[in-house]
Amino acid sequence: MPALVQKAIKVALVGNPNVGKSVIFNHLTGIYADVSNYPGTTIEIANAPIKLNQDEKFHPESQNYIFNLVDTPGVYGVSSFNDEEIATRDYILDADIIINVVSAISLSRDLFLTKQLTDIGKPMIMVLNLIDEAEFRKVEINIDELSSALGIKIIPAIAVTGFGMESLKQEIINAPDLKDQSNIHPGKISPEINALIEPFLDHTLSRGEAMLIAEADKNIAEKNNFQLAKDALDLREKIYKIRRKEVDELCKACVSKSGFSKRVFLGKILLNPLWGGVCAALILYLFLYKFLGNFVAGTVVDFFETNFFNNIYEPFIRNIVSKFFPIYHDNLANLLVSNPKAALGTFLAGDYGVLTLTVTYLYGLLLPLVLGFYLGLAILEDSGYLPRLAVLADGLLTRLGMNGRAIIPLILGGGCVTMAVVTTRLLNNKKEKLIAMSLLGLAIPCSAQLGVIQGLLTNIEGIRPWLIWGLTLVVIFGVVGLALNKLVPGDCGHFISDIPPLRFPRLKNLLKKTFVRTKVFMDEATGAFFVAAGVVAFFQVAGFLDKIIIFFEPLITQVLLLPREVGLSFILGMIRRDFGAFGLLEIPLTPSQIITSCLVLTLFVPCIATLAVMIKERNLKSAVSIWLASWILAFGFGAIFARFVGFFLS
Repeated sequence: MPALVQKAIKVALVGNPNVGKSVIFNHLTGIYADVSNYPGTTIEIANAPIKLNQDEKFHPESQNYIFNLVDTPGVYGVSSFNDEEIATRDYILDADIIINVVSAISLSRDLFLTKQLTDIGKPMIMVLNLIDEAEFRKVEINIDELSSALGIKIIPAIAVTGFGMESLKQEIINAPDLKDQSNIHPGKISPEINALIEPFLDHTLSRGEAMLIAEADKNIAEKNNFQLAKDALDLREKIYKIRRKEVDELCKACVSKSGFSKRVFLGKILLNPLWGGVCAALILYLFLYKFLGNFVAGTVVDFFETNFFNNIYEPFIRNIVSKFFPIYHDNLANLLVSNPKAALGTFLAGDYGVLTLTVTYLYGLLLPLVLGFYLGLAILEDSGYLPRLAVLADGLLTRLGMNGRAIIPLILGGGCVTMAVVTTRLLNNKKEKLIAMSLLGLAIPCSAQLGVIQGLLTNIEGIRPWLIWGLTLVVIFGVVGLALNKLVPGDCGHFISDIPPLRFPRLKNLLKKTFVRTKVFMDEATGAFFVAAGVVAFFQVAGFLDKIIIFFEPLITQVLLLPREVGLSFILGMIRRDFGAFGLLEIPLTPSQIITSCLVLTLFVPCIATLAVMIKERNLKSAVSIWLASWILAFGFGAIFARFVGFFLS
């Protein structure tokens, strides 16, 4: 029997930022796409076939088709104003079916895109998401009247709970006959806009391209060898005004609101410059100091590191290794030559052993801290707080040559600086991207490094060391940002942000997001960490470690006033930032030396992976300049800081 040949149907999920596209994608495909409540989450476009369960009943012809679902970036319109719109536009023009996801609490905004999509004339279904939030805000929507006015099927949904997802899947799968597309309607096209688009139909292959040429899309015009007229922008403005008027009339006819919402009121308080700033300071205090510092780095790490790894795991491993190979802790110089068996035993289970300290550091210290960071970040994301923080930060970041949107890569840098550098693509121009990239490389610690720093600072009682370290970083961040704003030519772009509703995060999504992000981080870090730790252990037994430390000793001891052993941390930090604190917890340091070490480690060079991404995203000259500048800043500020930090601790 010949194999069944399935025809591919292209389905595009399209909507404004924060309307729930990624959640719907997860439900329909069974594949997890990172879901966050701030603009710019969808950096790479996710696509996968819609998952059909065996117990679900569909149209008999559906087995002849495979429905490929694409989660496009959140956009406010289909055009070529930025990379997200260009990508979304191209997927829409190539799609067989459009799924327009709309928020029930922002119809006056979202329906503008809906009207543009109906004017393209492709089969279309609307998902009216967040209807629970609309009910909570006492917003009433006449769905039947809205559906009739638009000429498309509307499916009410609460994507986070799965409500409406089965109905959506049925609508897509049970309409596979694309010969006449009678099952899925393309929607009503505005007569006024239709009259403006018709003259361009002779110059294109599709109605969608004709509409985009009428809206002065240069890329589509060039593709169709069409020369835009001088009044093209005036025509686009006219079309936009017609759509705006139609959307306003739709909302007036189909949407009503009554009552007062406490959640909306709280959301406005969080946007207030005074009270919002107070709340931001309180949230950062609770997240960085109380949760990540005191609880995770203190209580959780101490429990696992001391009770299990130090008292149970390491003695067990040393006991096994010592039965076959001697383990030395002193007189290690040239051990590799003088006593190879002892060198192997020390390599496996010595002070820097790959089976002892490495495992303890990786799973007893690093893993809990990374888990804690990503859990806290997920709570801030899913609660809808981060976009409000972006609005609050806009005024400050504008002075530094960026705008509020830069808060996205800066916050993500607290997870992984390498990935945060990639997200600088979201920024409007080269100036913003270069400044954000520079600040990420100079003054933002990644989650692993941040966690280790918190672990170091817990050795000093009280909040004062956190304040000294944090405020010093803020000052350096501001000074460098102001300087770059003056030195780098150009202006920062305007900031327009979507503000999602405040809501209680769902435990399932928090745990799933935390698990996925932590797994990705640990999968990347574990192998490289064992290699780096192995190199350190090998250098120790071969006698190279002391020579490297001696070489850097004048810089470490005389400039930074730190023990010479700390030099190893800076060497490893060039490989990976989290390696920079390897073994640092084992070195006896005074409170002043601990804070100095934390500051210099934070300011020190971007790791190799980040440097490579900087070269790819920018160029070699910019990446090397940032790398060299970090040396100067780290040791320059560190030298000054080391001589004055004691005054703040006394």
